[in-house]
Amino acid sequence: MSTPESFAAPATKSALAAPSAPPPPIRMSGASTGGNWVDVARIEDAEPADAADKARQEHRRRIKQALGAVLGSEQLVALIGLGASAAVGGPKMSDLWKKVRDKDTKSFAAIQVKVGDTTPLTGTGDIEALLSKCQVLANTPVGPDATVGPFIASAEKIIADACHGYVDTADLSSHEHLLRILARRPQGKPRTRIFTTNYDLCIERAAANSGAIIVDGFGRESIPIFDGTNFDIDFVRRRIESKGPEFIDGVVLLAKLHGSVDWAIERNQIVRRDRPTAPVIIYPRSDKFELTYRQPFLEMMSQFQSALRQPSLGLLVVGFGFADAHLSEMILSAVKRNLSLRVVVATLQCEQHCDPASEWAYRPKIHLLQQLVAQGDSRITLLDLSFFSFVRLLPDIGTETEEDKLRSVLRKLIT
Repeated sequence: MSTPESFAAPATKSALAAPSAPPPPIRMSGASTGGNWVDVARIEDAEPADAADKARQEHRRRIKQALGAVLGSEQLVALIGLGASAAVGGPKMSDLWKKVRDKDTKSFAAIQVKVGDTTPLTGTGDIEALLSKCQVLANTPVGPDATVGPFIASAEKIIADACHGYVDTADLSSHEHLLRILARRPQGKPRTRIFTTNYDLCIERAAANSGAIIVDGFGRESIPIFDGTNFDIDFVRRRIESKGPEFIDGVVLLAKLHGSVDWAIERNQIVRRDRPTAPVIIYPRSDKFELTYRQPFLEMMSQFQSALRQPSLGLLVVGFGFADAHLSEMILSAVKRNLSLRVVVATLQCEQHCDPASEWAYRPKIHLLQQLVAQGDSRITLLDLSFFSFVRLLPDIGTETEEDKLRSVLRKLIT
């Protein structure tokens, strides 16, 4: 397999994707603010005119300092959640509810009655709760309802299709910039390990566009087959004039914790296909925790848990709202036990997730993180901001070589 000899240069700020509507404000909670939430200056803000402006600029400086410390850690791990995909057009949970409902409104209403869901037909409910109730009804040992199974199958196909198709037209320039920064690791430091709960192919497409190389547990066969030992594979370059092989720049490890729209089961093996009929993914329902104990999800979870135990660890949590209890518990446990860990949590509505008074948005695990911040734990920084704003805050601690610049120019000419 041919591989690029160097990694593409970081995208300029003007090249990054930007939302059409005014972005939400940037808010921060850290040890320097006593755990309180404060406003942060944007890159486009004017020069500070008063004490309040200067304070916002200082908070921005502290964020970049915290991000720089995480990115410069000996070990670097990133957990990327739904927020990163939703920012570029990916379906949110509310969107999935509407898509399943609108496919066959009459059948949907009948299912609601059977499982006791009281959400108005014109409203938006919890798709995970609905499918969980359907699963219970379909598997009841006494008189299971024959109509529920087909509804579940139809709903899961709608969800998989919704998470697949939008990527073809999505502007992934912010994902590309994020990957460039995560993959630019100094020689001698371990590769960045990226974990995602998303089923879609945003990260894979962004890697292809930016020149990054992904190691994802699949082999190099004509039809790639998953094997956990493939995570130990790396890429090197052999030059005639060199005494030994050289590690190639821009390689990241990717583990998809909840599966992928391009995974399929064939002959008891997990393979990668363009559009499989039945993708291997953990659909949103209450038994998803139990499903993580099956392969290949068990391997992915083991990789994540092992990564969080590494010393001198920097952890970026991006677009993850701490709704998945099993992953949230792993993160909280790592923060409590891994004293050399530094973590930045960056997700929209983070402030509401930390607030017990926000009944619909409250997440107990992230609230515990904020309690640690309020107690003066300087290892933790919490950010409430959009995915686009987060990417713009990231400092590029790598260096751009002349080869990087040339490759970037050539890629623009070709595309």
